[in-house]
Amino acid sequence: MKRLFSALLIALLLVLPVLTTHADNGQYVYVDDDILTAEELETINARAVEIARDRGVGVYYFYYSDVEDLPSYIMQFAAEHVVEENALVFGFSAEYRYALQIGSIAEAALNDDVVDGPLMDAYRAVKGDPQGKLLAFYNAADEALGAYFDTHGQDAAHAAGEPDSETVPDYIALTDGGKPTLVDHAHLLTQNQAEALSIRLKEIGSEYRCDVVIVTVQSLGNKTSEAYADDYFDYNGYGYGAKPNEEGTTIDGDGILLLLAMEDRDFAISTSGYGITAFTDYGIQEYLETSFLPYLSDNDYSRGFSAFADGCEYLLKTARDGIPYDHRRIYIEGWTDYRLLPFNDRAESIANRYGIGIYFLENSVITDADAFAEDFVKNRLLESNAIVLVGGPNGHVILTVGSAAYAKFTAEKFAAVKDAVEPYLGSNDTNGALSAYMDLCSEIISDYAHVLVGNEFNDSQRLSANEQLRALYAEHGIALYFLYDETAQDPKALAEDFLNGETVLEANAAVLGANATGSAVAVRGDLASNKFSARRTAKLVKAIDPYLKANDIPGAFAAFAERGEKILNWRPVNWLTLAIASIAGLLFGFIPANALKRQLTSVNKQTSAEAYMEPSSFTMTQNANVLLGTHTTRSVHVVQQSSSGGGRSGGGGSSFHGGSTTHHSSSGGTHGGHSGKF
Repeated sequence: MKRLFSALLIALLLVLPVLTTHADNGQYVYVDDDILTAEELETINARAVEIARDRGVGVYYFYYSDVEDLPSYIMQFAAEHVVEENALVFGFSAEYRYALQIGSIAEAALNDDVVDGPLMDAYRAVKGDPQGKLLAFYNAADEALGAYFDTHGQDAAHAAGEPDSETVPDYIALTDGGKPTLVDHAHLLTQNQAEALSIRLKEIGSEYRCDVVIVTVQSLGNKTSEAYADDYFDYNGYGYGAKPNEEGTTIDGDGILLLLAMEDRDFAISTSGYGITAFTDYGIQEYLETSFLPYLSDNDYSRGFSAFADGCEYLLKTARDGIPYDHRRIYIEGWTDYRLLPFNDRAESIANRYGIGIYFLENSVITDADAFAEDFVKNRLLESNAIVLVGGPNGHVILTVGSAAYAKFTAEKFAAVKDAVEPYLGSNDTNGALSAYMDLCSEIISDYAHVLVGNEFNDSQRLSANEQLRALYAEHGIALYFLYDETAQDPKALAEDFLNGETVLEANAAVLGANATGSAVAVRGDLASNKFSARRTAKLVKAIDPYLKANDIPGAFAAFAERGEKILNWRPVNWLTLAIASIAGLLFGFIPANALKRQLTSVNKQTSAEAYMEPSSFTMTQNANVLLGTHTTRSVHVVQQSSSGGGRSGGGGSSFHGGSTTHHSSSGGTHGGHSGKF
């Protein structure tokens, strides 16, 4: 009977005007007034419009609780409202549900098994959220249609009325290549929000000659988010300055595309052409994503997309101004990553070890080195302490940032750096300038002057002593200084003046001042004061002074380092905790032992073990040595291995990753970017 109704209905529809993109009144969802708000109804209906437009199949849903003859009502409803050649009409009343498929594709792709299976499963899975239930129903219908077209080919889609290209709302701004800057298939934005955002994306793309695009979808189908984003960029003709081929595909055009897939909350950023240069891996992950992903995670899509647009504008500006936002500390126009790599690795190693960055940035588009350096220092330094050289065709500027860098690069040493690089810069010898700059800055930064002893130490002794104190600081967080000045009148004043000057930068420090006859200690910081109490400090001085009086300065330092390490390793004893633990141990030991003792009984107490033996009760016929315990000495066998030089990871100069990693899309285009969850 249902097939007869379907045949009659199709015959009736053939005499009616047929539209292939939307229902006659644009409405696909009909429900009782108290079920959905007007905004929720609009959101769900927009999803149905999208399916009808993309798949060519109308999916109608209604729920009227007072309908008595549901099948008849659906037949009448279909005759009055359904305009597609293929459609599913699915309705509920208070007691029944009924599905009617119209057209060969709807009958095959959305048959009763599909409706009663995946569609109803998705519908039932959502509890207490009418809007969520309906969106799940429509998403499941879209997936079923997509699976059908994947199996039967795109001819089936076109036979169902799928348009050759998407209809772009007139309020969406287009790229310079005529493509929509915003494609919101997931309906995350209102019309006003979408219009304002698309205009903003258009302005950024036009100003910096790089398409900036946002696309939202419900599902990725069988693709990864990375592949979907890359293919969407290429096959839809995106890319500033690129000319699509006859199929509409572009390769390596300049642009960036953000994709959101709502089903599993996937995102992907795809870059192409100049977008790969401007949006480095570091810039995407450490700047761009940190600005917009928190909003997306909170479902604040409008602010999230606005933050994405702002981030793209800044990263494009920094790239066009001369230096892309990157993890690199050394960047020179025209130099390959391979050529820059050893310098960046060296700068990374120094920053990891001493906490002071060395930057050398040169590009012909930097017309105002001072302004560029100011912005770079404000927004892009990787450390709080650094020395930065910025250069362009109009000159160079060198500046230090942070108190530690300022203390290292005194006026005399800073002038030495300028004097070392200026001759090379004046003759346009960038390679010579960079080498001289790196060598001198490295030497100044690595001069860990925590041992100041004049000529009493040779260079090797001074280096070893400084490294010893550095290791203690790294482990305990308290800096130790050893000062010897035989002309000093008062060791205490020597230590205090040095501690209160500009040289000691650490929050916790202990400075020993010494002359030819004695020593004294000055301390700063709560942690250092707790360790270097008056009693322990007195013992420290007592251990050092005999070496000073014997004019054995290396011996005095050795005593200082040894005794200082003991003080740093000291931990206070909590006597209350120790007492509680002791009492608890006694109780837990006494109670079980006493209980076991009560189980042991003897008939008569005897004075020796032999008294308990009965004659002929036990006869030993064999004896043997039995190993009751062992004592094993273990040694460690050490094998020294060389680095493979393969993966570049870890600290100490081996963690530099500059620029952008790339891959190829199905179209053959080269893309960069990043993907993940939000």
